[in-house]
Amino acid sequence: MASGASLWCGLDYVEQGRVKNLRPVGKGAFDAEVEGSANLPYTVHVDTAHVRQSYCDCPHAAGTRRICKHMVATVFAAYPQQIDAFKWEIEQAELEYKREEEAHRAELVRYVNSLKKDELRKALLDALIELEERHDHWR
Repeated sequence: MASGASLWCGLDYVEQGRVKNLRPVGKGAFDAEVEGSANLPYTVHVDTAHVRQSYCDCPHAAGTRRICKHMVATVFAAYPQQIDAFKWEIEQAELEYKREEEAHRAELVRYVNSLKKDELRKALLDALIELEERHDHWR
């Protein structure tokens, strides 16, 4: 439920040892102090069973239902075995994306190579016109 930025910053925070005084306060619930950019650490409560009951007193999350980097760091500190699993999943997703991109490019090459000269000229002209229209649209 966290943003990508909060997820990666939270991971960095736990790897930097910024999570202090982690203590379980119930099944799947933890309190901690997390060192952030402020002089004093932020107070964090994470409830993995009832995520919307989690809170942090940082400016990003205080008084909201946002999941901040301090909460993410607390979860990773509470479940350190999930760090490697998370990183592995990201690596697998990146590999899959690269495979799909390579397959797509290969399909484009096959398509272009299959076109006759006149078809190729028309496809190129259509693509250039579309690019020009998109460029004008965003001005």
